[in-house]
Amino acid sequence: LMAAGGVVPLLAEGEQRALSSKAAPSPWAAVGGLAALLAAAACAVAAGLASADSLAYAVPPARDDASDAIARSGLGRREASAAALQVAALLAAAEAPGLAHAELVVRTQKKVPEIPKLLAVMLLRTTYESIKDWGAYSSMAQYQRSFWMQLRDGRKSFMERYQNYDLSGMYNSTELAETRSGGVNNRFYFTFLNDAQWRVIGTRVTREADRTRFSRVVGDRLYRAILNGLELKADVPEGEELTPDTNIGTWPKLSGGVPSGSSPADLAEGSRRLLEYLKAQSYLKDFTVSDFQSVGDGRLRFVSFVGEPVNLEATASLMRSNGNFAPRYDQRILQAYFGDHGFECDFVDGLADDATAFSKNPPRYRGVSERSGLCALTRMPAFELALRAGASP
Repeated sequence: LMAAGGVVPLLAEGEQRALSSKAAPSPWAAVGGLAALLAAAACAVAAGLASADSLAYAVPPARDDASDAIARSGLGRREASAAALQVAALLAAAEAPGLAHAELVVRTQKKVPEIPKLLAVMLLRTTYESIKDWGAYSSMAQYQRSFWMQLRDGRKSFMERYQNYDLSGMYNSTELAETRSGGVNNRFYFTFLNDAQWRVIGTRVTREADRTRFSRVVGDRLYRAILNGLELKADVPEGEELTPDTNIGTWPKLSGGVPSGSSPADLAEGSRRLLEYLKAQSYLKDFTVSDFQSVGDGRLRFVSFVGEPVNLEATASLMRSNGNFAPRYDQRILQAYFGDHGFECDFVDGLADDATAFSKNPPRYRGVSERSGLCALTRMPAFELALRAGASP
C-alpha cells in the first residue's frame, strides 16, 4: 500500500483533523474498521487501483460517532482517506490495554489573547531590519535559516506551555487568509517569535557593549516612527505589483509630539506621552512614571513601571537565559527620547509587582508579572549633543 498509493503523506495532512475529533471511537469499531479497510484495499490492489483516491472510495463508514460525523459532513476523498487511516492508529492503541485511556487528557481550553497585527508586525519588522542593517549576516538567508531552526527546536515547549489554550487558529487556513496575519495577532505566538528573534541575534551580537548599541538602534527606529508615523506594507517579491491587500496599516504619528524643553518636568511629561502612546497601541496595559529628581552633578533619576507589556513572557525568559539580552522596547524608546533632549540614560530593570517595590532594591528584586526600571539621566557634553543633532536617524 505504501508503494502503490502514497498513504503516508495523507496521514500527515489529515492527522490534525482526525486527532481533533471530540468523540472517542470504540476500539472494537476500530478493529472492524481496519478489517474493512484491509479487505477493500486488497480488492483495490487486485484491480490495479490502489491509489489514495481509490482506497478512499472503497472504505465503508466505520461504526463510531466520529466517523459518522465525517461521513455526514461530505468531506472530499483525501479527508476520507485520512479518517480511514485513523482506524489503524486506534487498533495500535487497542493492542496495549489501558494505554489509550491512560494518555487521554481532557482540558478546558481558554481563548488566546489577541494583539493588533500592526503592533506585532512593527516590533518584529523593526528588529529584523535592525539586524539586517547591522551587518552581522553576509546574507539574511543565514538569519532566516537560524530563525526557523530556533522555532523548530522551541515548538514543543511552546505547545506544552500553552496546552490549556485554544491554538487552533494558528492552523485555520480560512481564518489566517481572512486576517492575513500569519498568526502574529495571537499574543503567545508573537511572543514565541519575538523570543526566537532575540535568541538568534544574540548568537551573532555577543559583546555586551554591542548588544546595548544594537538595542538602542532598535529603540531609536521605533522612536522615529512614533514621531513621524509609518506606512507598513507586506513584503512583496521584486517584480510584483503592490495591491491594496499588501497594505498592513499605518503606524500613527504621536499627536502633539513631545515637549521641546529639557527641564525635569518636560522630560517627565514626554515620557508619559510616549508610554501613553504605546498603551494606545496595545503594547502595554498600564504604566507609571515618577517625578524626575535631581541627584547632583546635572543628573536626574526617575522610576518607570510598565504593566503587562505585550512581550512580557519573551522578555522575562530572555533576561534569565539569554545573557539578559532582551528587547525592552519601551526603555529603548525612552532612551532615544532623552538623547534627543541632551541626556544620556543608564538604567537597571527587572520583573516587579509595582514600581515602589522595585525602586527599593532594583538589582535583586524579581517579581513575576510586570517590569520596572530605575533610570539615571546625565546631561551630554555639548560636542556629543551637537554630533547627535546632526546625525541621521
